[in-house]
Amino acid sequence: MRCLLFLNGKYGEREEIKLDPTDLLIAVDGGVKFLLSRGLLPHIFVGDADSVDQSQLKMLEKSGCEVMLYPQEKDEIDAELAIEEAIKRQAQQIIVVGWKGDRIDMILALIYLMARCKVPIKAVSDDLEMGTVSGEALLEAEVGEKWSILPICGDASKVTLKGFKYNLCEAVMPCLKPFGVSNVALSNRVFISVKEGKVVYFRWRREPL
Repeated sequence: MRCLLFLNGKYGEREEIKLDPTDLLIAVDGGVKFLLSRGLLPHIFVGDADSVDQSQLKMLEKSGCEVMLYPQEKDEIDAELAIEEAIKRQAQQIIVVGWKGDRIDMILALIYLMARCKVPIKAVSDDLEMGTVSGEALLEAEVGEKWSILPICGDASKVTLKGFKYNLCEAVMPCLKPFGVSNVALSNRVFISVKEGKVVYFRWRREPL
């Protein structure tokens, strides 16, 4: 089962979410507004409701959505609670949307959560995809796309990159030397292998400004 998390971030004007009938939709607090604007009802609502009107919550409950409310003062961010809930529901893949915005700290926190998650997880938007790799990953790409691969949660060792303009073979990528910025895909499939540590990748679907 695939699970989609809709966060309370910015959604692009061309944001297109392709859904499957078997997808589990989780609205993460204010992310429910995007779903409702598209005429979609989430299966689960997770959050402290600080970005949602009470009328919307009542409507969700009446419509059969499972509403899981948490206190505003807590150690976890809403996205973390939603990821944990998706794992409890035995999600085999997690897609995060609506994650971009002005809160750079929240984006960094999301990257840490993705690095911790044992279930395959990636964050997507209309122009950018990001995910973490520990082990091996064969990822879709388009020739000419800009990619950045950076170590996360410490240095990454024995890193191999294939299908890029700048390939690597079991190289060390130190956190304090971010040389993996602005690589270019030369194939419709790229390969990333990390034998020690983890990396985060940024796939620019459109050329960034």
